[in-house]
Amino acid sequence: MDATRRGRILVAGGGIAGLALGIALRHRGLDAVVLERSAEPERAGGGLVLAPNAVKALAAIAPDLARRVREAGHPAGARGSAPHRSAFLDHRGRVLGWVSFDGYEDRWGMPSVTVLRADLHRLLRDEAQAAGAELVEGRAATRYLHGDSGVGLVTGTEEVLSGDVLVGADGIHSAVRAQLLGDGPPRYRGFTAVRGIGPAPAAYPDGFIAYGRGLVLFTAAIGGGELYWVASMTAPRGVMPSLPVAEALSRVHERVGGWHPDLRKVTTSADPAGCVAHDVFDRPPPRTWARGRVVLAGDAAHPMVYTLGQGAGMALEDAVVLAGVLAGGVSTTAAVEAALRRYAAERGPRVRKVVRQSRMLGRVAHVRSPLLAVIRDAMLRAMTRGGDTGGQSSDLFGWAPP
Repeated sequence: MDATRRGRILVAGGGIAGLALGIALRHRGLDAVVLERSAEPERAGGGLVLAPNAVKALAAIAPDLARRVREAGHPAGARGSAPHRSAFLDHRGRVLGWVSFDGYEDRWGMPSVTVLRADLHRLLRDEAQAAGAELVEGRAATRYLHGDSGVGLVTGTEEVLSGDVLVGADGIHSAVRAQLLGDGPPRYRGFTAVRGIGPAPAAYPDGFIAYGRGLVLFTAAIGGGELYWVASMTAPRGVMPSLPVAEALSRVHERVGGWHPDLRKVTTSADPAGCVAHDVFDRPPPRTWARGRVVLAGDAAHPMVYTLGQGAGMALEDAVVLAGVLAGGVSTTAAVEAALRRYAAERGPRVRKVVRQSRMLGRVAHVRSPLLAVIRDAMLRAMTRGGDTGGQSSDLFGWAPP
């Protein structure tokens, strides 16, 4: 193999992790082929909150990408922006505490940005195409062939794509992970989530988090008087995702029937066409992220409960670090294996901590016992006293690209 030629990296999965990695690889002089099973991008799914570390990762992935995401989304804590104040509430609408993102850009280098998932995906896809990544859409990765000097990715049509490295970024039910590790399915965490868009109550234009028994309603402002919301509730596995979206949404309305009217209105005003329902899973991050020329990234490596809002952030950080180590050379198997060891050593400890914290917060937030709910609410009052929880997230938000 010619050590001077550009490396060709195969990326299974065209979601946030896969597209971000494709962009980062191209900006570091490597060829990238991104394979995505869907022929059309997902239009529903609400939004997501990108914490400062995620926005810093976007800036490191490609020049100007963070600016475009900030313009498409709703920044909080940006220099010169209006003050931010988000409430913690109980289901009756009583305030448990407040949190502010003011000063985040000065403190952490970037603000927090709430953005519609479809908008983020579109921006990443456009940037990947502009950077010269090859996007292969409408074809799923099914398995791979591992050789001494390269790797082949097999699609559902039995087409084989050849490259120097294969990155499994194909999500929580990753086919690449199944072959690489064979460690079984992800673990259901006992609650399901419905996501959508709704109107912001006049008292909480920046959003709120409301806690009931076995149900949490998280919201964040996306601009124009609207909120992105997630209603997560304890439920048997598979029930809500199997329903038509309109029926899943009606189940949410039933569960919040006794809540304060301002809180109920957020979900009852939602258009079912813009909603999605899914069960919540995670996995213990693997100790082995790579074998030979095959490696994992994003949800394929470390799916997590959404409670810390770090799923996208960890995927974007993965893209920065993995592209950086691969840029050092992929001409030999020894060089690839050394690069992938560096990647796993840097990402493993950080991601394991985030997965554990996210799972713990999910358990606490969704308690059903009246006594445990009282204890949880008391904890929230104590945690939000003073209105600034940023110090509690310094390890997360303080991340800087290597």
